[in-house]
Amino acid sequence: MSDLTPSSNSKRWLITLSGDPRSVSTIRAGADLALAAGAFGQQVTLVFSGEGLEFLKPAPAHDEALYRLLGSLPFYEIEQVHALTLPEENHLFRSDLSVVNITPDEWTAAAAGADIVVNY
Repeated sequence: MSDLTPSSNSKRWLITLSGDPRSVSTIRAGADLALAAGAFGQQVTLVFSGEGLEFLKPAPAHDEALYRLLGSLPFYEIEQVHALTLPEENHLFRSDLSVVNITPDEWTAAAAGADIVVNY
């Protein structure tokens, strides 16, 4: 077996962070789960939606430590994050993460294809 072949333990995770940014513990729990899964070689699709989109803004509005922690996602093999938005919405996102828009239909398809789906 090649080192590049995913192990049989590899799962596809869909983690959605949509909680109130003032409730940092909820967003932190989801971020910690994403970082842990990524650190253990799992495929993680991390989606920010609703009020969780606040953490994709160019500057931290609430918890600066959590904002910085989210900036470390690429070091945990989470190369891009997704913003669940409607096509007509236009958001300005932070520059330290690769942020890709995802529509509600695309999110539903991602959920259907994931082994583990968790919403915070």
